Amino acid sequence: MIKPLATRVLESFHYLPDPIWAGCMMAIPRAGKLAAGPDYRIERPRSPGQDLLFCTSGRGTIRVNSTVTNVVAGDFVWLPGELPHGHAADTDDPWTMCWLRVDGPQIAAVRDALVGPLGGLIPINRGTVLLGWFERLFDCMRVRGPGCDLVLNKLMAELLSFLHHEHIEHPAQQLPSSLSRLTAAMSARPADPWPEDEMHEVARVSPAHMRRQFRTYLRMTPRAWLRRERIMLAQDLLGRSNASVASIADACGFSDIYHFSREFRRTVGQSPTEWRRTEAVAIAPTLRQETYPLIP
Repeated sequence: MIKPLATRVLESFHYLPDPIWAGCMMAIPRAGKLAAGPDYRIERPRSPGQDLLFCTSGRGTIRVNSTVTNVVAGDFVWLPGELPHGHAADTDDPWTMCWLRVDGPQIAAVRDALVGPLGGLIPINRGTVLLGWFERLFDCMRVRGPGCDLVLNKLMAELLSFLHHEHIEHPAQQLPSSLSRLTAAMSARPADPWPEDEMHEVARVSPAHMRRQFRTYLRMTPRAWLRRERIMLAQDLLGRSNASVASIADACGFSDIYHFSREFRRTVGQSPTEWRRTEAVAIAPTLRQETYPLIP
């Protein structure tokens, strides 16, 4: 009988981030690659930062609190460091994995938005692209050249963007046709009043189901989504038009200038006039002398 191999560490890197960047950038203090043996198991009550694993072959399991999830080749896993968690290789088909630990300001909030507060699993379609990313990460941590902290932050931003696209492109995460149809119509006509009966008529689902889809896929109510579209349209018009604030409020579907100003300040942090004074001038100093149509 052939005795199974013990766990082999194929790559292992440690990095001490420069404290000057601690409050504004993501840091990767550890990363590596290993081929697990059948007895490989890690259990932690908590850990600093967040552990991210990519199973490249074999199988295993992850645990967050008392929930256990199976992992197969091609799965990317995010484990929440602030919760009890663990991971273990399958005894018959132990996994090989690339992994890293990430920390930084609001990293748990980033995780919540991407996979949820308990972490989670993202099936990866473009595995070769992700493996190439890990090779670039390992090269950076191996050389530790000038600006390493900045490069690691850039690499982590690339990874988050990649994971986001892999997540939303998975069939389970794609917008249902009813929601795609409604958001396209609302985006094309944000100034329309959009009463609820018209929304569900366009979506062709019940009002309750429509609201549930907005919560599940867009994490907001239909009204909040429409308000966000209107504010972004208002920013565009304020920045490239000399139209009055009142006419822009009307073009964006707000009932009056007072309602518009209140919602704009609550969302953006400035009044429409203040925002135009600072942002429009910064974008185009000659904007005041030119006239643009209100609606493109």
